[in-house]
Amino acid sequence: MGGGHPVIGRISTAVSIAIECGHPKACFLGDVYHTYKGGCAFEGLNLLGPQALQVFHFNDYPADPPRETINDSHRVYPGDGIAPIAEIMQGWLKIGATPVLSLEVFNRDYWKQDAKQVARTGLEKMKSTVKKALG
Repeated sequence: MGGGHPVIGRISTAVSIAIECGHPKACFLGDVYHTYKGGCAFEGLNLLGPQALQVFHFNDYPADPPRETINDSHRVYPGDGIAPIAEIMQGWLKIGATPVLSLEVFNRDYWKQDAKQVARTGLEKMKSTVKKALG
């Protein structure tokens, strides 16, 4: 299984669907975790451009469990895992893409916390990670 969906689990498949639909506003909805889970190289995102990269789900993943057994519940805040976030974001800038970042985590430990606090923490982690990645 790919990055969460058995058919659309890879960058190449998702982008192909967006291209084949023929809609002028079609784009690729990327995700740090799903790119990793799908076994895709993050460098593949650099073949896209600003129209394709409009929104990106922002999260991170730990070193353990390994990619083969990791699942949605292991997602952590950006910067709290091992994803090459700085390289991903620097790649976007090289191709002129500045996607809107959307925090997406399904970590069950976060479910036990106050929703406002999780949102606050997520926003702080996102800002900190972007600042660290892009200076």
